[in-house]
Amino acid sequence: MKRLFFGGLRVLDTLRRLFINLFFVLFLTVFIVAVFQSQSSLPDKAVLTIKPQGQLVEQIKQPSADAFPLAIPDPNQSKLWDLTRALKMARDDEHILAVKLDLHALQRTSLAKLQILRAAIEDFKLSGKPVLVSGNAYSQSQYYLAAAADTIFLHPMGIIELTGFSVYRNYIHSALEKLNIDIHVFRVGEYKSAVEPFIRDSMSDADRESNRVWLNSLWKSYKQDLATMRGMDVTHLQELLDQQPDFLRQYQGDSAGLYKKEGLVDQLGDDQDAKVFLAKLLDWPQDEDIPSLTCKEYLNLSAQDEPEQISDQKVGLIVASGPILNGEQPSGVIGSKTLAGLLAKARMDDEIKTLVLRIDSPGGSALASELIRKELERVRQAGKPVIISMGSIAASGGYWIATAGDEIWAHPTTLTGSIGVFGIVPNFSRSLNKMGVYTDGLGTTEIASAMRTDIPLSQAMAEIIQMGVDHIYQRFIHLVAVSRDLPVDDVDAIAQGRVWTGVDAQRLGLIDQLGSLNDAIAAAAKRAGIADHYELKEVKVPLSLPEMLVEELFGDADALVQLGYKLTGSGTYASILHHPAMQDFLKPLQLLTELDDPNYIYVYSELP
Repeated sequence: MKRLFFGGLRVLDTLRRLFINLFFVLFLTVFIVAVFQSQSSLPDKAVLTIKPQGQLVEQIKQPSADAFPLAIPDPNQSKLWDLTRALKMARDDEHILAVKLDLHALQRTSLAKLQILRAAIEDFKLSGKPVLVSGNAYSQSQYYLAAAADTIFLHPMGIIELTGFSVYRNYIHSALEKLNIDIHVFRVGEYKSAVEPFIRDSMSDADRESNRVWLNSLWKSYKQDLATMRGMDVTHLQELLDQQPDFLRQYQGDSAGLYKKEGLVDQLGDDQDAKVFLAKLLDWPQDEDIPSLTCKEYLNLSAQDEPEQISDQKVGLIVASGPILNGEQPSGVIGSKTLAGLLAKARMDDEIKTLVLRIDSPGGSALASELIRKELERVRQAGKPVIISMGSIAASGGYWIATAGDEIWAHPTTLTGSIGVFGIVPNFSRSLNKMGVYTDGLGTTEIASAMRTDIPLSQAMAEIIQMGVDHIYQRFIHLVAVSRDLPVDDVDAIAQGRVWTGVDAQRLGLIDQLGSLNDAIAAAAKRAGIADHYELKEVKVPLSLPEMLVEELFGDADALVQLGYKLTGSGTYASILHHPAMQDFLKPLQLLTELDDPNYIYVYSELP
């Protein structure tokens, strides 16, 4: 009877999944037809709307393969390179009259990525076409991009949230003690702070010192960029933020009035006021709406006119984005087997003469990082130069991989280094004992039960893990020393898990050049001797049919994304889990739930 009952439940669950899948595919089909029927060609004149959703990412993070076809990507992502490509194409496109920035859905984003998008906006402005932005309020990330516009509109009751940069973490050591949960930590590196939330209730002096250096460096860059874009004095901008109550008192609490007076915004008004302003600027009839294209629509419609690539001399490009894990992983996560496969594919492709690896990663598994580094080394051994281009972060395991490059390029505000190692092993035996759950048994060796989380970690196993961590650290600094032609002692002095910005990393010899991805691509072509005539070829994993559908629709299908979350029963929970406050709280637990090194040894840097 019991077997029949549970068998019936399984049948019902299968039918439920089948119904959801069929409904989801039907909805996708209808939506695709609607999209393609709505617009078949570029309008004669239009405004390009740049509307980033959520975080700017190098790759859209896809759910794991096992989750398809039910799961779809987190909607809070926008592919940075789609936005920059659209702006580059629109610059010389006679169909595009202007760019309108809609930044209300952009979440907190790294300064390096903001600078990339800002550069694309300013490049578009060289065409003489206007860029306008309007908003009811601007976060710090949003305002950075808004400052690149020719005209900034702010609602008369709006606010600009300029607060400076900071690092705050939730420390859970005391909470774990109350729950009788033990977290065994093994590390090398005075500044290796990713594990501190498990073993402390406050920031260590070493971590505070390290954070202060790179935070001040990034804040200096942010302020200088704002001052340049808005024609302000950097010192006065700092005073305005530090003494905001004094300045605001002069305007009886009218923040918007203060911002306009100080030159932070150009016009006070709502979105409709901005539309009227833009219509006058473009000499467009007031009784007609200006045609508007989203980034996705514009790229799709413009793709028909792109010239066919014919050169057999190509610079290969592989994007490695996300934490570094073992095995095969979806886009937006670096899997050792997945990335190694792409590197092997580039190595055996006769058309690819040189390779650029774009790394945007805080690191992860030490073993996975080494597997990838070794495969990258094989690309060089095949006679193909390898250029590393770092994104907003290429730290720990991300830097481990980078040591296999012929040249390393980074943005000035890239966070890199963090050359340190740690091991982490949770243990729940005390917590289980308190609840009346005990574990007993026997094994054939002294360490047979070593990695069970319901039995206290033995001293022998603790020594084994610590020696492994020490060994990996020595391997790490020797890799850096050889690849960067530095004395081991010098590397050890700047390692210790410490994080550096791109500017400092260049000064210390950890990278070669400061520059963009395009700069790295040009350097790769020059090194391979094909600078006069080459084409770019991105090497990536082919998408499955469900992934292709989502990739095609992603960015223009907000309603579809939300529906997908509801269909999978995760809408409410996803909203809660993706709230910034909840994300900050859950960050320490990410180490225990996502990282997967078989030796429990990691080269990972937890940064905001």
